[in-house]
Amino acid sequence: MKENVFIIHRSEIIRRGLALILQEYFKMEITQLNSAKDLSSFAGISNSTTILILEAGVEQNTKAIEQLQKNNDVFLVGFFSETINESAGVQYDYHLTQYSSAIQIQKLIQVIRQAGSKQKNHLLENGELTSREKDVIKLIALGLANKEIADKLFISIHTVISHRKNITEKLGIKSISGLTVYAIMNNLLDIQDINPEELI
Repeated sequence: MKENVFIIHRSEIIRRGLALILQEYFKMEITQLNSAKDLSSFAGISNSTTILILEAGVEQNTKAIEQLQKNNDVFLVGFFSETINESAGVQYDYHLTQYSSAIQIQKLIQVIRQAGSKQKNHLLENGELTSREKDVIKLIALGLANKEIADKLFISIHTVISHRKNITEKLGIKSISGLTVYAIMNNLLDIQDINPEELI
């Protein structure tokens, strides 16, 4: 099942910022819109997981949202300016504010992935990552350095570097935070095991 993400906000800075964060972690089509009324031109979308990140507290085009909900799994994320006060007429599955932390963004990404769970990660399905590469990702996400990973897995530092290179090529993810999110999304690691300070 295909995933579509729409970021609907009057502020271009917020739209672009959220899009950049989401694109860092996984490849998906992200459409930035100034207003929910612009959703009308996407009413023909069907059989997809659709994530709407909406500016909360402003009038939303509920007809366009309802139209998408008829033929798709729609997940609503409310973006609140400061404090969270439910907007009339719209029930959100998840909340974000301008003060949301990296962990809250990661939880959103995890929730988005769960919302689109019908579409499995093709790399893991096809067995393209070896069990050793999965072990390495897990230890990277836990904040271990190359030498510590080598010691823990009883392999050389050169082998760890080689595994990291292969992982980057296969997944297209270079950052530690990106690999951490990947590990969480694919159940290689529990979010409770992560020290948020290691991701900064």
